[in-house]
Amino acid sequence: MKYVAIHSGTKALYFSEKPPSDPGRNEVLVKVMAFGVNRADLLQREGKYPPPQGASEILGLECSGVIEKCGVGVKQWKVGDEVTGLVDGGAYAEFCVMDAGLIWAKPEEFSHAQAAAIPEVFLTAYQSLHWLGNIKEAESILIHAAASGVGLAAFQIAKLEEDIKIFGTASSGKVDFCKKTGYDYVIDYTSEDFSKIIETQTSGQGVDFILDFIGANYFNDNIKSLSEDGILVILAVLGGTKVEGINLLSILAKRLRIQGSTLRSRSLSYKRKLVSSFHHDLGKYFLKGTLKPIVYKELPWQEIELAHSIMSENRNIGKIILTVA
Repeated sequence: MKYVAIHSGTKALYFSEKPPSDPGRNEVLVKVMAFGVNRADLLQREGKYPPPQGASEILGLECSGVIEKCGVGVKQWKVGDEVTGLVDGGAYAEFCVMDAGLIWAKPEEFSHAQAAAIPEVFLTAYQSLHWLGNIKEAESILIHAAASGVGLAAFQIAKLEEDIKIFGTASSGKVDFCKKTGYDYVIDYTSEDFSKIIETQTSGQGVDFILDFIGANYFNDNIKSLSEDGILVILAVLGGTKVEGINLLSILAKRLRIQGSTLRSRSLSYKRKLVSSFHHDLGKYFLKGTLKPIVYKELPWQEIELAHSIMSENRNIGKIILTVA
């Protein structure tokens, strides 16, 4: 099979070949039709985010395709089934081994490119809003990186709750898109102070939930922007890892909960339960069209360098998907 490899010296991407792996007892071998690009891929390419022990060294955390072969313990799937799902690595290839508990049937109305845009962002958003926090009890939420893949997935999931006010932050070029998407208030972080706007818009009460990807640069303002018993979920640290001048009194006085999380490093049993819960709670909304993947660009996988450039330059709104042919 062909797969995307990383040059050890220059970090450039190129195509190489090797035999596909056989699926284990509870795994399937999938012929990949499309895969998603994630910021974690860029970090792994630079040597800053190694795959978990035992995972494929090949890039890629999600894909959609057709089952080519089933492990001896797999009963719920058969050769020829069209599926999409999550992997710890290996999606940037013509064939990918996937755990049978981390895949689900590709919705008939979705293309493989659309289906490949679901797993990483929607599972991350669902985990954050429903497992790490309780969006059902929130009256307001602030989503940073509102036009990102996870941000837009979180918006759609939060929108399922009635009477919740959804704030978002975005760069000036993405504000209009977010407004048209349905955010109640979109803050241009390049020219506006989000903490002051949140204070004004909530009459000083703050928001109940913040989903953050920035880290250090936003930490103190996030604390200011949370309501009593508010929850801050940090999924990335694009703005740094070390915070100066933390005032713990605010955290104590408002009884705040601060939760950091990743998905890739979670145990297999955790991720199987997450996938099962996700489909039990939200699967019907994909069938209804209430939840849907937002694809910014669909490119042939020969354009992998372009795809990484778009993401590294923060140009995308939603997902970048590569099709394999």
